[in-house]
Amino acid sequence: MTNLYWFCQSVEYGSFAVTSLHTKVSAPTLSRAVAHLEEQLGEKLLHRHAKQFQLTTAGNEYYQRYAPIFKQLHEQWQQLSNRQPTLTGDIRVSCPETFADSFLQQAAIEFMAIHPEVNIHIDFSSDTESFFDDQIDLSISTNPPKAPHLVQRRLFDMTLTLVASPSYLAKHRSPTCVEDLLQHDLLAGNTIPYWEFKQANKPLRIPLKPKYSIDSLRLIIQATCAGVGICMIPSIIVTPLVENGRLEILLPQVECPTGIAYIVWADRKLLSARVQAFRDMIIERMKQPANFLSTISPQQP
Repeated sequence: MTNLYWFCQSVEYGSFAVTSLHTKVSAPTLSRAVAHLEEQLGEKLLHRHAKQFQLTTAGNEYYQRYAPIFKQLHEQWQQLSNRQPTLTGDIRVSCPETFADSFLQQAAIEFMAIHPEVNIHIDFSSDTESFFDDQIDLSISTNPPKAPHLVQRRLFDMTLTLVASPSYLAKHRSPTCVEDLLQHDLLAGNTIPYWEFKQANKPLRIPLKPKYSIDSLRLIIQATCAGVGICMIPSIIVTPLVENGRLEILLPQVECPTGIAYIVWADRKLLSARVQAFRDMIIERMKQPANFLSTISPQQP
């Protein structure tokens, strides 16, 4: 039956290449499906050419007989899919602590109010290293996923700024170039192995071996203000901390990297309706990321 379906789809679109674009099934797979169908039926269904093909008499008869059936099934499936189901079950999400504190918790509370049969469980993590081991459904990550079979979508970008506290700079000479950072105590809020900069339009990469690391932007800012070392934080929250004398901006002539947040899910795992709905809610609300970033309170550290 599957081979017959791919045969009808290939005829409808006129070639294996075009069918592949629409169905996301490779052209060789489609060609093999039709060949297997011909072998099963003992009849030639297509005359193949370089990029197109023509139906044989038998092929035309099978197409005319079965294509309307598949079309009707597709329409009925679409009608069922468009019905709003009652969402039930668990959703496991991983994200940085700050994202949960400033955005995701409120979104989860509202989602569960709309869908009371859904349970949401949030773990703190800034990467996707344990995505499959922890049976995560959705991940908000500040590192691009490395594992195969994970789909990522960019949620928002945030410019970053190098900062340190006056107490730290009183004990250590302030860096005058990117290379000087190698001689300083660096703080990290995620697991990236290096920092990338542009100095005089020249890209520079500094290996990151942090003096102190913790998977929490709020606590990294607190540690920086306490004089532990130098860190990079979102520029949108730097100004109040500089104005009240808690931090100073370093290397303003250097272009810092841009922080990127992704939403990640597994491409080989059939997403349930509840996970799709929560994912779409997050994506929709993150169309205005400044609203989220502005809620990261600089008074907390």
